[in-house]
Amino acid sequence: MNKGMSKVEPPSRGVRFTVGRDAGGRWIVSDREGLIGGLFTDRASAVHFAMFESDHEPGAVCCVPEDVTLSLGPIFETPVSRSPAKSSHMKIVGRA
Repeated sequence: MNKGMSKVEPPSRGVRFTVGRDAGGRWIVSDREGLIGGLFTDRASAVHFAMFESDHEPGAVCCVPEDVTLSLGPIFETPVSRSPAKSSHMKIVGRA
């Protein structure tokens, strides 16, 4: 650490979650590694999930502009015959 630098809190680790809509208009949350995410019925629920999962760290959640379309990524696009439980890196959270 430089002598002139003194920080009260550690620097932000950057954006961890992205919130936006998919091609079908559903709200999506996806993490930067494509391992955690979900579909939500409204923006507030999507942002709440992302904030909770990132321990409310400032700057960890980014909401993309309306003209940007998101997808959950390849880990969530597995064939029906393959069980998602076979992936030890996947975490799916949701409400019925």
